[in-house]
Amino acid sequence: MKKLVLTLSLIFSGSLFAGFINHYQVNVAGDTAYGSFVGARNSADNTQYISCAFVGREPSPYGVCSARNAAGDRFYCTTTRDYHLDQIRGLSNESYLYIQKEGSTCEYIYSSTGSVYHN
Repeated sequence: MKKLVLTLSLIFSGSLFAGFINHYQVNVAGDTAYGSFVGARNSADNTQYISCAFVGREPSPYGVCSARNAAGDRFYCTTTRDYHLDQIRGLSNESYLYIQKEGSTCEYIYSSTGSVYHN
């Protein structure tokens, strides 16, 4: 019975988010930055941004992530981890990013892409 309830919950929960949009503004707090590309682009200010770029320079490609919130607080980190580079190459205009760093090295990158972030 529990499996049936869980299965039905998962099936019908998708319809609860139909048409839902969340334009996450950019937040920078110490060694963490997060926000959506659409949220930054559609913000009321001309200050905030969030991005990650892949630099395919041989022999050692790397990634660069940066952000700035509406207050002007900045975030910057780099990575050479293959799984981060794959993740960065997979970003699109409808992506959300959550990034943590240690020093100037990106330690954790969470990315999500979906209609919820679309304009």
